[in-house]
Amino acid sequence: MVEQAENVKILVVDDEPDITHLFENFLLDLGYNVKTATRPEDAIKIFDDDEIDIAVLDINMPRISGMELLQQFLEKNPETIVIMVSAIQDTDIVVKCIQQGAYDYLAKPLIDLNQLQIRITRGLAEKKIRSENKALKKELNRHTDFLEMKSKSPVMMKVLEKIRTVAEYNTTVLLTGDSGTGKEVAARLLHKSSDRAKKPFIPINCGSVPATLFESTLFGHEKGSFTGATEKKKGVFEESHTGTIFLDEITETSMEFQIQLLRVLETSTIRPVGGNVEKKLDLRVVAASNQDIQQMVADGKFREDLYFRLNVFHVDIPTLMERMEDLPTIIEYHLKRLSSKMGKKVTSVSPEVYKLFQDYSWPGNIREVVNILENSMIMARGESIQVSDLPPTFNPEAHPASEILRSAEDLPDYSDAKENFERNYFRNLLNAHDSNISRASQAAGLSRQHLHLKLKQLGLQG
Repeated sequence: MVEQAENVKILVVDDEPDITHLFENFLLDLGYNVKTATRPEDAIKIFDDDEIDIAVLDINMPRISGMELLQQFLEKNPETIVIMVSAIQDTDIVVKCIQQGAYDYLAKPLIDLNQLQIRITRGLAEKKIRSENKALKKELNRHTDFLEMKSKSPVMMKVLEKIRTVAEYNTTVLLTGDSGTGKEVAARLLHKSSDRAKKPFIPINCGSVPATLFESTLFGHEKGSFTGATEKKKGVFEESHTGTIFLDEITETSMEFQIQLLRVLETSTIRPVGGNVEKKLDLRVVAASNQDIQQMVADGKFREDLYFRLNVFHVDIPTLMERMEDLPTIIEYHLKRLSSKMGKKVTSVSPEVYKLFQDYSWPGNIREVVNILENSMIMARGESIQVSDLPPTFNPEAHPASEILRSAEDLPDYSDAKENFERNYFRNLLNAHDSNISRASQAAGLSRQHLHLKLKQLGLQG
């Protein structure tokens, strides 16, 4: 208790010195770091000069009341836990304190000082929860801000619209798309856009959990249920209760687990390993795969009934090549994020680098963009990434955007291929002529009206 308490800073404010001394001695014996003030002005200075975790404030004080201190303290640091103290037995005052942000209230005379200790212990637990929730929210925002940026790609705008539409329902969602396209980011955006946003979002990569621990990891286990189970443990399904569980690489699961997952989806219940009682859960399940699940079903490698349960609402995340209109924004966003992360200011890529990026097919999608940028930022000597800063592994000639090789089974139909070619052609045409329609139309041998029409059809012109 003392080792933990000594890092907790408590400020006691009361115009009666006997009270401050009583509280101070009691809390010091418990190991807390305690400061006191009998004048509100001194309390404000102490609060401004130090990071106070718990403030214990008397309501009735001259010049500046405890209620005024409460407002000032919380305006400066909303994370501070404030406990109000007063000899006035008035329910309205208690309610007013809580409404204005106080965590708790104690009535004088305080016969049992243990009541103060109880309030402080509870307050510290609340402060920890608030801090964890703030960190989780920050992490969630870090992942979803990228998808929420204004997309210029028609295909991506449709995806974002679908995600936000399905978010308000409790429907099971299946996300598909190549590796690196941002399926987990999409799942986090779906969660953030739903009424479960303040509840847990638990991602689990089904392909990274050892088979021997998979069932225990997801469903939890009872103490002694297997060798090494020295204590009872919740699984990620139970941790996701009232929130969202994201099952990435769902196609990497065994047939045995697929049967268990099907039952979870059908009954909304789980049974921990070694347990006899089923637990009812409120879950939102989002699954993802970079495989062709329908083909896996046809090959007998994935259960058809589970596929139908997962595929209630389907969102396919486009490859970077299908949304190249967003490349400038993607680069700008991640340069800003990486600059903050690495403590190194790099704000742009040179025109020569951007041209190489445009001519590359990005088989690793956005994840590859991020890796290339981070690698290049390490080598960069100025605020702009130059060709000489690019890693040796980056070779646009190995994966040219204009010559993406496809197997016979993977070839698009003629209309899709034609549209992709035209989109790339006109995008490059505009870039080559700095978006000057007159020069671009002359170079292409088209009238300005015809060029405008084509750009509008291809979603290249707002």
